[in-house]
Amino acid sequence: MSSFIRLASLLLLLLLLTTCEGGLIPSKVHMKITNDLENGLVLNLHCQSKDNDLGVHALSKGGAFQFVFRPSFGGHTLFYCSMDWQGTSHHFDIYNYNVDGNRCKHDCPWSVKEAGPCLFNFESGKYDICYPWK
Repeated sequence: MSSFIRLASLLLLLLLLTTCEGGLIPSKVHMKITNDLENGLVLNLHCQSKDNDLGVHALSKGGAFQFVFRPSFGGHTLFYCSMDWQGTSHHFDIYNYNVDGNRCKHDCPWSVKEAGPCLFNFESGKYDICYPWK
């Protein structure tokens, strides 16, 4: 086999490995952040990464904001959000590849409560992976 054909075959194989969902590049992650604050409080949510500002969203009780992204190949993806309601302000890393890369491979649903954000646990079927505010 000629060097050109070998090189072309390797490039085609690399292209296939990096563009399919099961390849080297991580799968897309579907984020969903739901307002579960008590007493009908509106959640003002502002999420961003180093490269993407997703804007400010006012979520009524039960309202949700969703976005989709593909983690970076090097595993350095970080999305952080400010969450404000009625004179209260908090920040939280809603997706950190080093923490969430294995448990949020496709879907990453969060519930925002006064005590802190809770990640949906697919094993229990509940939002019971909860964190205090930083």
